[in-house]
Amino acid sequence: MKGDAQPLIKFFDGSDKRFIIPLYQRNYDWKEDNCEQLFQDLMKLHKSDRRSHFFGSIVSCIHAGTEDRYIIDGQQRITTVSLLLIAMVNAKKERLIEATDGKLVEKIFKRYLVDEYQEDERKVKLKPIKKDMQAFDALLYKTKEQYVKESNVTRNYEYFFDKIVHCGLTVDEIFETIKKLEVINIRLDEDDDPQLIFESLNSTGLDLSEADKIRNYLLMSLEPTEQDDLYSRFWNPIEEFTKYEPSSFVRDYLTMKQGKIGRMDKIYFIFKEYAEKVGIDRASLLDDMYHYAKIYNQIDDVQIGTEKINRKLNQLRTLDSTVAYPFFMAFFDYAAKVGMPENEIYQVIDVIEAYWARRIICNLPSNALNKVFSTLHRDVLKHINKKDSGDAPLYVDVLVYVLLKKRQSAAFPSDEDVKGDFQSRQVYKMPTNQRMFILERMENRDNNERHDIVKELTEKNITIEHIMPQTLSDKWKKALGADWERIHQQYLHTMANLTLTGYNSQYSNLSFLEKRDMEKGFKDSAFRLNNYVKTCSQWTEVELKERQQNLLQVFMMLWPMPTTSFEVTKQEVESASLDDEDFEFTGKKLQAFILHDVRYTVNTWKEMLIQVCSHILLEKRSTVEWLCANEKSGFHTKPETWRRELAPNIYVWTDNSTATKIGILTGLFKECSIPASELVFEFREDSSDNGEE
Repeated sequence: MKGDAQPLIKFFDGSDKRFIIPLYQRNYDWKEDNCEQLFQDLMKLHKSDRRSHFFGSIVSCIHAGTEDRYIIDGQQRITTVSLLLIAMVNAKKERLIEATDGKLVEKIFKRYLVDEYQEDERKVKLKPIKKDMQAFDALLYKTKEQYVKESNVTRNYEYFFDKIVHCGLTVDEIFETIKKLEVINIRLDEDDDPQLIFESLNSTGLDLSEADKIRNYLLMSLEPTEQDDLYSRFWNPIEEFTKYEPSSFVRDYLTMKQGKIGRMDKIYFIFKEYAEKVGIDRASLLDDMYHYAKIYNQIDDVQIGTEKINRKLNQLRTLDSTVAYPFFMAFFDYAAKVGMPENEIYQVIDVIEAYWARRIICNLPSNALNKVFSTLHRDVLKHINKKDSGDAPLYVDVLVYVLLKKRQSAAFPSDEDVKGDFQSRQVYKMPTNQRMFILERMENRDNNERHDIVKELTEKNITIEHIMPQTLSDKWKKALGADWERIHQQYLHTMANLTLTGYNSQYSNLSFLEKRDMEKGFKDSAFRLNNYVKTCSQWTEVELKERQQNLLQVFMMLWPMPTTSFEVTKQEVESASLDDEDFEFTGKKLQAFILHDVRYTVNTWKEMLIQVCSHILLEKRSTVEWLCANEKSGFHTKPETWRRELAPNIYVWTDNSTATKIGILTGLFKECSIPASELVFEFREDSSDNGEE
């Protein structure tokens, strides 16, 4: 195996050379956002004085007796650059772009795209797998009408074609920039097994992490001395603060800064876009990341404040509290800057805990918390900063106001909700972390003398016990009475029937009195959860109901419904974003939508759908055309009375329900890799339509 760095275009060059994609490779699957990233990098490279841009590695082996190369790794990059070259050639042929060198287009075509001396009838250098090859060849030799519109190959070609035509550069300028793309060219020897190499490349998990890419982005372009300085002062401590897993921290950092949750596999590109948008120097950006990584570490290690605050925060650690890190990072930073009193900080954590606990007992979806915590701090500050007269409101009062305004899957459950769901909630069937959180807090409450329930359960020194066992003996059936089957089904896994014990679970099917009076039984138990149980002489529905009420009172004491005196001076406009999955859009009347932070006034859902699709068409034309060709997400190439024309051969289904329109937009945004949170709807107060237009 040999390898060296070289310009990508040099890899393409040469007669009697073809690039064959083996059949075991996947189809070409780069999406428009991948192409967009490449083209943006090329435009920046053109404007800079950099001599090269690293474009990954290519692993290949030579086909015996030829110059043909089997591409083991790198087909996505090779195919994409080939599409870019074809787009340049075709744009020049159509006289939509200029070329200073009159022979450059011919040179690109003959040296990098085809091998005119190839004996085979097909003389194209790149040989994709069958489905892709048909679409690829059509771009070189057929008319636009004959392109394979449903192919990713065609989609990305059309993206590049459009960008080339409108970028304002000549063929020469684009080609000179492409020549700056540099790859590591790894060539296998004859005795290397290509299949084993392929399997190794795709199974070792040695790809750069998102954090590795971010580190390289921040440091690689700097002078060596500055690299060393910034690495030592900022990046290495960031890695230490995050226990050498900085990718999760960077995602939370970006979520905190932008109020949007990014996919982990896209964090590098999201970070890069953010860094270029804020426009600050690398040292200042790393300094800011260092500051929040330190707070991140303090939260993670529960060393953020006083012993009282840390103990309160530690109560949430049993849950997957990392979902709240974007909020806590921003909140604790703010609290330190404004000198927030300890008592108010404690109250804030208490409200968050009550919100979380009530949602658990009411079985509301935990994934809704991601969105809530991504914007919670800025939602609070928005109200605090708007207050133009009198004393500024307390942070905790505004926090309660914001949380109580949440609806659907993000709602703060009321007392009525809790009382209803507490009776039937299958606590034993909760996720383990939620179950341990509830039991730990119900056991210890706010007493100074505490049992480390989580540790003891984890180490299996104690167990969660069903007082009424999971399998009923005849004695238990007789004790429960004629209605034993209903009682067993209704109460078995609820809080009323669960406790903590230290005895061997093999005794769990014993009668109630035997379980009460045995060694380490309920009567000997030091757990508070057994205080009522040890006083009982039987265990029937009467006792279950009484214990249920007792524990409900404990729950309501631990996590009371918060109140607030804060009020907004002006009626807020009701709004929801496209990613509010549980929001009921039907019956709402629109007054406006916000796309990419720009507000547009509309009167109907139909008008909104047409406008949004038109905007996305300008951004992602090739993807929309691909959707039409594949008849996906309500898009089509042919007219019908129920479709609206957006452009020639581009139609969208508009005569349908509100729910269907939301579905069309959801599919469109997903395919275009646009976060659904980028589209926000504003509603009129007089919402009463039937959802049809």
